[in-house]
Amino acid sequence: MPETPTTLHEFAAGDESDLEVVLPWTGPAIDPETGGLRGPLPEEYLVATSVGWPKPGLEETGGRLNGAILQELWTHEGMLAASVAVSANNFNAARNLVLWRDEEALRGFLHSPVHLDAARQTRGLMFDWEGTNWTSTNRTELPTFEESRARLDAIRAAGNSPYASHG
Repeated sequence: MPETPTTLHEFAAGDESDLEVVLPWTGPAIDPETGGLRGPLPEEYLVATSVGWPKPGLEETGGRLNGAILQELWTHEGMLAASVAVSANNFNAARNLVLWRDEEALRGFLHSPVHLDAARQTRGLMFDWEGTNWTSTNRTELPTFEESRARLDAIRAAGNSPYASHG
């Protein structure tokens, strides 16, 4: 087993050639029969992404908190679609992509009591994490995990904080 990275940059540079979608696209904008879009997305919507590297041995607590977050996500007004992928090669990196109607819907989710409580508890369960969001006008194609990773890499390379919103 490789030595555990000590910085966000080292985690972010990790090998994710085994990235596996563990939760395919789902949500109101997704056709459950095909896994594709039901129809065109809104003319403008928000794409949010985050990635975290969980500490080993804390899976049970992490699973409980993730369950609470996902339950809130699936019922939150303005969530259009979501997908989750994991890379065992990169210290079990867990990536998510979520499409939101607008920034207000995303903020409402991030500031919901369930998400705030889980986020507070999750901090101690992770080696590190990062996230960002951007406005998209691509109405016919879903974003990819490669795109989200590239956006986070670009934010970090520019010396900006990946926790903020970037267009």
